[in-house]
Amino acid sequence: MVIKINSLAIHKLAERTFIENLKPFLFFAGLFMVLSLLVEVIFGPEADGFVVNVIEYVLYAKLAVLVHRSVLLNEKDIIHAFKWGFPEVIYMLAMIAVAIAIAAFISVITMLLLMISPSGSVPISNPEIISVVFFVLIFGILAYFGARLALAFPSIAIGQSFTLNELWNKTKPHTLTVFWLIIIFPILAQLVPAVIYFLPLPEWLLIALVLVMYAVIVIYCITLMSHCYQEIMGEPDSDQDLPQ
Repeated sequence: MVIKINSLAIHKLAERTFIENLKPFLFFAGLFMVLSLLVEVIFGPEADGFVVNVIEYVLYAKLAVLVHRSVLLNEKDIIHAFKWGFPEVIYMLAMIAVAIAIAAFISVITMLLLMISPSGSVPISNPEIISVVFFVLIFGILAYFGARLALAFPSIAIGQSFTLNELWNKTKPHTLTVFWLIIIFPILAQLVPAVIYFLPLPEWLLIALVLVMYAVIVIYCITLMSHCYQEIMGEPDSDQDLPQ
């Protein structure tokens, strides 16, 4: 019989881990903030495009791998922040692959929707309602599959091999808990930095506060995912030659 994980217990583990790893986590957060600010200074706060997106993927991949390995492999030495290896490359490529898959899925669903739009073969009296239903449907499908397969990322970070089928089967008994911890909670947590923008403070201070909050939230959410992985997939195999 499979014992289901408890979301409150995972949060407590994440909080304890965050406190125990406060020094390296604050260093990682500070480095992430400095590099993010540097990107804004070089490309502008509203900059977008291929180069900026790649840099953002690189920064997040590095931060995620650092946190996953700190939690799961006890790698707390800050020297790891200045290394770039195979896990970071695969992690970043996996993120890009997921982004492409999501874009492709949305494109297909959008084309199907257009086929039954008012300009298509089937008239629709309330396109706004259809749009809302479309958004909810897309989010629900992507969130469900994302929650069931998201543990592939900590697996990549520490160099352990699990097939998508193994991840799918392992997360099945914990679907609702994983859905909350990996999908819903991070979305709700992002509201905290958004609220800061309503404070009557200078713009530079608002940007700094938002970056601090965002970095802390990201690290905490990655820590949550690490503990989900640990509780569902088990402790990393100490006999396995894990890549650095």
